[in-house]
Amino acid sequence: MTTIPLNRISRVIIGGEWLSVELGTFEVTEMAFADADGNVTHDRLHIPGYHFFTPNRDEYFGPLEAIELIKLLDIEL
Repeated sequence: MTTIPLNRISRVIIGGEWLSVELGTFEVTEMAFADADGNVTHDRLHIPGYHFFTPNRDEYFGPLEAIELIKLLDIEL
């Protein structure tokens, strides 16, 4: 199995577009939609999703399968 270090994800391609990822913000999560009070508004979707911020603090969510390519920053750990 190949593993992807979350803390090194620096860019992703989604919908044919490169997006920069603020280091340390990328996470894999189950997708859900919530109301203004944070209550989930539906039955479980069982869809793995992504969540991250860009360096200018734009926030992205979506289905994990939409990610076409992941670029890792070459850093010493």
